[in-house]
Amino acid sequence: MKKIQWVINRMFVSGVLLTVMLFIVPPTFGVSDGDKVSFYEYFYGAPLKWLNVTSITDERSSFTGTFFMGNEGISINWFNLLGSFLIIFVIVSIVIFLVKKYYSKERGKI
Repeated sequence: MKKIQWVINRMFVSGVLLTVMLFIVPPTFGVSDGDKVSFYEYFYGAPLKWLNVTSITDERSSFTGTFFMGNEGISINWFNLLGSFLIIFVIVSIVIFLVKKYYSKERGKI
């Protein structure tokens, strides 16, 4: 039961960090020409850029501005989303392991 709780806690933290990264990490910007109008693409979601938002305006605004106001389309690259989640999960697990190891050494010295 303790292992299941361990995995669930790290999955929750990884999911929260994956969502927060949309707002913190600036997008990668790309231009794609259409027949009559140019489309501007914004790639969000660190580390593997899993969310693509297409807009006809060239405003390098935040995620909320691009996502909720005036976009022409949104697509999710599910493979990159899963990869980003796994990378964040591994990093969170390593950080928690190192913190626990550090604090167990500190308590042993006292």
